[in-house]
Amino acid sequence: MISISCYENKNVGILGAGLSGVAAARILVNSKANIFIFDDKKDKPDFINDNCWKNYKLWPWRTIAALVVSPGIPINAKNKHMAIELAIKNKIKIINEIDLFFQTKPEAKIIGITGTNGKSTTVALLFHILKYNKIKCVIGGNYGFPACEIKDPGKNGIIILELSSYQLDGAKELSLDLATITNITKDHLDYHETFKNYKFSKLKIINFLKENGTFILDADNKLLHEILTEKNINPINIIKIKKDETYNYVNDNEYLQGAHNASNSSIAVSIAKHLNIKPKKIKLAIDNFIGLPHRMEPLYISDKIKIINDSKSTNGESTAAALKSFENIFWIAGGQPKSNGIGEAKNFLDKVKEVFLIGKSTDFFCKEILKYKKDLKIHNCLSLEKATKLAFKKAAISNLKNYVILLSPSAASFDQYINFEDRGNKFKEIVNQQLNEGLIK
Repeated sequence: MISISCYENKNVGILGAGLSGVAAARILVNSKANIFIFDDKKDKPDFINDNCWKNYKLWPWRTIAALVVSPGIPINAKNKHMAIELAIKNKIKIINEIDLFFQTKPEAKIIGITGTNGKSTTVALLFHILKYNKIKCVIGGNYGFPACEIKDPGKNGIIILELSSYQLDGAKELSLDLATITNITKDHLDYHETFKNYKFSKLKIINFLKENGTFILDADNKLLHEILTEKNINPINIIKIKKDETYNYVNDNEYLQGAHNASNSSIAVSIAKHLNIKPKKIKLAIDNFIGLPHRMEPLYISDKIKIINDSKSTNGESTAAALKSFENIFWIAGGQPKSNGIGEAKNFLDKVKEVFLIGKSTDFFCKEILKYKKDLKIHNCLSLEKATKLAFKKAAISNLKNYVILLSPSAASFDQYINFEDRGNKFKEIVNQQLNEGLIK
């Protein structure tokens, strides 16, 4: 692992011991720093010395050179973690793991990708295109390796960083050759407090572009288009793309269906073209792309039925993209609601035949949905298993020539599951059971 010489024999605090906190700890230990690490909710990682795992109240704050804060712990919120307050009081530099990575001075070209929805699909598709065309590249940040575990592929290589609003909020030292924002809609307001703050964090990625760096702009995104034309920013190159220009690249791939994926794909294609990959080779790569799990993931397709696992849709905007992509939908929704409820999904309820609600907030979702479509049939199922089996039953007796069973919760999963992956895997398990028993034809 690469070291950072400026931290040798310096005291450094690390707040949070998740993936990024542990990665920061490893690189600092390798840099011969004296680390102090603590997490209010986690146990001490095995490789951490007992003397280093110490409550932040007991750290030698007057001698600490920097505080590395993990994503998910608000740095700029009004109600700050006490460790951040102590760092401010002692005039200590506050950074995050992404900043540490940039202090290693990577030589590769660096692409930053953020957005409320679609950023992981865009990152994965771009990575696939580059690897398919034998370009040295690595993914890190919010997806893939924690930034400090990235092995720099060198001057001729590319590092793709997926950057969350949490990471952008705390970062100070990013330096990007190319950047893009897939979209910005309301999300993570429990962390950012207001949509204005959330939007500001996302837009920071533009300020992290090098002079004459390149920003890939989805010209159909009115919000981003307005911001970039009005914003007083450093000299950068802006490449405007339209998703209809890249339709022929993705129209044969079942994993990239829907208007939102057309937008994600157009961004990935535009970046690949900017990196001088020929259109034919981009098309060949996309033909072989298998989408990410739990993101509009087709589990079963026949002439009559499609079963789609979209467990990653934890907000109304993401679910709206899923509903917009299909007709005759038997929609499984619910969970821990976000502040804006079903959001933009309200505009596509005409595509839904029946709704099957899960989780502990079924009454909330029932009221939300009926507020926009009073005659829509809703079943309060509570459990995912009951909802899925009932959706199959109701769809089978509907006499529709074709229909879609769609899990797209428009809600977080924490009321019943560890995360959206856990929820999506449970859905797959139920679907596979139904397939094995011959109940789906």
